[in-house]
Amino acid sequence: MVKNVRQAMSTARGVALLRAVETTRPESERLCSDPYARSFVNPITYFAAAPFVRGGLPDRLFLAGMMTFALVREQYVHDLISREVRAGLDQIVILGAGFDTRAYRIPEIGALPVFEVDHPVTQQAKREAIAPLDPPVPGNVIFVSVDFDTDDLGERLRSSGYDEAGRTLFVWQGVTMYLTPEGVDRTLSFISRHSGVGSLVVFDYLYRSSMSAAQTLGLRFVTWAMGERTTFGIDAARIEPFLAERGFSAVHNVDGAELRRRYLTGRNAGRPMTRDGAIVSARVGRPS
Repeated sequence: MVKNVRQAMSTARGVALLRAVETTRPESERLCSDPYARSFVNPITYFAAAPFVRGGLPDRLFLAGMMTFALVREQYVHDLISREVRAGLDQIVILGAGFDTRAYRIPEIGALPVFEVDHPVTQQAKREAIAPLDPPVPGNVIFVSVDFDTDDLGERLRSSGYDEAGRTLFVWQGVTMYLTPEGVDRTLSFISRHSGVGSLVVFDYLYRSSMSAAQTLGLRFVTWAMGERTTFGIDAARIEPFLAERGFSAVHNVDGAELRRRYLTGRNAGRPMTRDGAIVSARVGRPS
């Protein structure tokens, strides 16, 4: 299990590298910004990899579109968190939190409880990376250590102060494509049965039809090299019935074309965007 967790951390560090490099762009050209991202990337790795990220090689390796998606995904979820907090939340749960830093940098969150759920090995690596930061981790962040192979997610959350009746935002980013269908169903079942009225889940996913396409070849190779495999996808036309069958409503799906329209403007208009994935949000409960 530790081996798999360390491989997952490699993927998390790769996404942190993308955020770190993006943050060095002029403010008017950034797709997202994360002043903490460099904390999770070895300095030698950063200086060696940053020219690759900025250069044209990712496009030739079918990676550039997915890299842009990962960066836009950061900002899309950032915007959704800000909007949901303003609408009224009791808590936020970040599933598979990895090296996510939104709780440390989104001002609207304030003192709202944020439960960062991940394996204890990953969380220890994160704690060590952010220990020197000033200011330190805010007091409203609760680390919930869960070994998903052996621990009960609900029990671990409840023992950490999670309120099952509370209006909750579940952020589940960069995870579903590495799970089995059973693993996806277990998580969605927990969310639908153990959160309050008006709760929301947001997650990204790959299209099943693209799982073997050339456009995702680069992504599959990179994640394979890190010890992970892309295993789960949902057909583009199936996402709404898929979630409705699992107890969700008000499904809002945002594909690559819509993400491009919203975020790839001005000097970023020419940046490539994958058509092989999307971001979806859905409310707990069936429509009345």
